[in-house]
Amino acid sequence: MRKFLAFRSVAAALAGSAFAVVMSGCGLLSIESWVKVTAGTGSVTLGSGQPLALTDTQGGFLGLITVDTTKLPGPLSGSITVEDVRLATDEATSIGRICIWGNPAVPSSGTITLNILAGTGSASIPSLDVFVTTALSEAFHVPPVEINEGPVNLNLSGVSISTLLSASTSGSADGLFATTTSFSGSTTILGVAATFALNLSVSNESTPPIFDAHSQKFCGPFFAQQTLVPGLFYGINSKSSYLTASNGDTPQPPLVIALSDVGAVAGDTLHLTRIGTFADSLQLKNGNKTKVSGVFSSTNVVLGTNVQNRIPGAIQSTAPLFVTPPIFQGFRIVPTDIPQDFLIDVPGGLDVAVPAGANYLIVAPFSPDLTWGDNSGFSLGVAVEVK
Repeated sequence: MRKFLAFRSVAAALAGSAFAVVMSGCGLLSIESWVKVTAGTGSVTLGSGQPLALTDTQGGFLGLITVDTTKLPGPLSGSITVEDVRLATDEATSIGRICIWGNPAVPSSGTITLNILAGTGSASIPSLDVFVTTALSEAFHVPPVEINEGPVNLNLSGVSISTLLSASTSGSADGLFATTTSFSGSTTILGVAATFALNLSVSNESTPPIFDAHSQKFCGPFFAQQTLVPGLFYGINSKSSYLTASNGDTPQPPLVIALSDVGAVAGDTLHLTRIGTFADSLQLKNGNKTKVSGVFSSTNVVLGTNVQNRIPGAIQSTAPLFVTPPIFQGFRIVPTDIPQDFLIDVPGGLDVAVPAGANYLIVAPFSPDLTWGDNSGFSLGVAVEVK
């Protein structure tokens, strides 16, 4: 019983300190996340005709939110930038499959306000600068056209002390911004005025949206034209690790990327770029730590945190090996090194060939104090590009 009470006291102390950190704030805090469509309705109106229903809406956009947490517990204000737009929808009777993606040269930005004491907030993007093409346009070899969508507004009510504390504890901001949004805009398709309107239910996640095979085949080449992020962004939990952990540490599972999701096979070259930073503390801020490492694997299996070789399917690549130091487990010195992993955080990003037999890329931050449960930050990620 004494041991149980001791653990309960420690848990209460950690929860109390995390609450204090959330309430006080420590500097700039960025959240980079995909805002993904969970349900959607919409229409397109051609000329003076009747609105035509849009169906099968998929995708989302990558948003970067930055606020100054030193203003806590008061209201927060900051910025939001849309770095990547990937939307696919369908109008079955006239123009067919529709692809919408962000202007490669012009990020769309706006403002955000959050009042976590009241649980209210909003984000506003005055103008979402995107391109659009349709199956009908492609059939007549008509190039994509620019469409100025806006304004776009997100209702961020629900971001409260409890949700922010939960994110701080788990290391993940997934689901923090579950909300609705709508936008409309006009352009010209084959000389005919076209007005689009979309009403979307969305939720944020660290992984990019997945499209069905038809949408991916048609829209994928257009989506890939975006250059504000050097590849497809995957968020990394700052508390995650694939290395063996010290007794008492509580790392989260690492990021596991299916190579099939990025269209990569053995022999392809991946360009991997570390995005963002993390903090080697519980302070609610971006931090300045950048080390991220990865390992290819034949399976998506990651064993328990007290095991040394937690990735039984690990496969060595041509990238320089990353050697990690040992840790203490109780009174024992335990090795942590996985012989097949490599450092991703290198100047200019890392080019690495996919080795034979690899089906997954497993990625996590490397924490300099060899503990992960006390990390924080929501902007860390890796951009994956198939060259």
